[in-house]
Amino acid sequence: MRYAVVTAALGREKGDLLLKNGQTVNVFTGKVARQDVLIKDGIIACCGQCGAEEAKETVDLEGKFVLPGFIDAHVHIESSHLAPIPFGNALLTKGTTAVIADPHEIANAAGVEGIAFMVENAKKAPIDIFFMVPSSVPATAMETAGAAINAETVETLLKLYPEFLGLGELMNVPGVFMGDPETLAKIEAAKGHILDGHFPMGSGRPLMAYVATGVSSDHESVTAEEAAEKIAAGITVFIREGSSAKNLDELITIVDDFNHSRFCFCADDINAGDIEAHGDILNCVRKAVDHGLNPVYAVEMATINPARHYRLDGRGAIAPGYIADLVIVNDLKAFTIDSVYKNGKRSAATKQQGETRFGTFTLKNKAFSFPTMGEKQKARVIKVFDGQLITEERVYTKKELAEHDDIALLSVVERYGKNGNMAYALVEGFGLREGALASSVAHDSHNLLILAKTEADFAFAAERMEQLGGGMIVTAKGRLLAEMALPIAGLMTEEDADLVATKEQALTKAAKELGVVLRSPFMTLSFLALPVIPHLKLTDKGLFDVDKFDFTPLYF
Repeated sequence: MRYAVVTAALGREKGDLLLKNGQTVNVFTGKVARQDVLIKDGIIACCGQCGAEEAKETVDLEGKFVLPGFIDAHVHIESSHLAPIPFGNALLTKGTTAVIADPHEIANAAGVEGIAFMVENAKKAPIDIFFMVPSSVPATAMETAGAAINAETVETLLKLYPEFLGLGELMNVPGVFMGDPETLAKIEAAKGHILDGHFPMGSGRPLMAYVATGVSSDHESVTAEEAAEKIAAGITVFIREGSSAKNLDELITIVDDFNHSRFCFCADDINAGDIEAHGDILNCVRKAVDHGLNPVYAVEMATINPARHYRLDGRGAIAPGYIADLVIVNDLKAFTIDSVYKNGKRSAATKQQGETRFGTFTLKNKAFSFPTMGEKQKARVIKVFDGQLITEERVYTKKELAEHDDIALLSVVERYGKNGNMAYALVEGFGLREGALASSVAHDSHNLLILAKTEADFAFAAERMEQLGGGMIVTAKGRLLAEMALPIAGLMTEEDADLVATKEQALTKAAKELGVVLRSPFMTLSFLALPVIPHLKLTDKGLFDVDKFDFTPLYF
């Protein structure tokens, strides 16, 4: 107990800061009221009518609105390509004061060493970063990852780090249904903690069985009907609005006066450019209100709802005893930010310390040779869609492929020097006319992904990626057009968000000059290797039919 906060609330001693003449959004009553907020030792002491003499410093808000700091309910920091410190710097300016992160990506690439880096770096970030222990490293047995995390490690991490709140998104749904011993052991190791879900297109009896494990959230809903069924099953639905997967427009339509407490916002996977341009949760709040949602409901979904879900007492509201994480906005429509307070102090950036590098890039095989198709064979093609992680399967004859101007070659190459696996697929929907896009960000095992038009493009891209040690590149005609090095496990950099955003823009610009039509081509590319989201994906072990949960031939 902080007794100084009590005495400040009683007016017996001065608070540190008085925010005067503001309009606070009360997430408990659903009302907006003009009142002052008195802060002592980073904690809200009282909300009401206070005199300037009650605090050492007074700031007149002149009628601006005071909101609790935003909380991102589920995010992979690695997808921003930023280390935790610059990631926190970028989010704080956009009103996000806390996130629940799943370090699943770096765990797949660098194991416990990578997780430890994230936790220690996060301690120096200007926002509060909580973690979930990755549940699926590797995500499935259908791919080669750089590391593995078993049930014993899950138990150890939950005991070792108070920053860990529970078990991260349980992606191995087939493992649950088939009673896989290791999957069940991980669930048991996290008993008493929060268990996050990941069940795209989950419905009916399978959904019931999945929820029976103790899973309490899901961020993979694509349709309103799917989200409604999950809400009815007791799930808290995280409405995702990331750089590639954008589900808010569809899901916000079912939020109503009764169920709004069952929704949170999350970014899941968001790049630095989108953070710089729109923020993560700020973007969700604005879009939700644009769709006609009650502004107070939108604020609740961005603050108190995730705080309650993750049992983060003392966060997500403006009330006595709550942490003074506050966002000051000019209105409840555009939510234009005036200022952000973290622990009662005006927000300030944190400087990155030192340089970190994880050497996780070793190509054992660079002998690219795309398989030849027989005259009478048909080919399975992965069809991608802008703004979606779900793909579809298309089937073409050899003649149809030759006449199709939007077919690119795809390869996934094992990059940890373990087995030299190399697999191939055909992709439709990128619009690539020439050259190649390559990336070491390939969910979830993060092997090398190369999208190209010719074998020569494959070879040049692989050679440059090996020299870079991981990152993202765009090439054409034996020339490098744009690149971004990611020295931390081939996933992240310690550079600031604005610099990373500039490099992302250069990569996207170069890709579009080669014909690419997608808004976030590298984000879409990265999910083509994820064999837990329907329907057709590619791992280093081969073309994978997610619905059948088995490999399938490219040609048949």
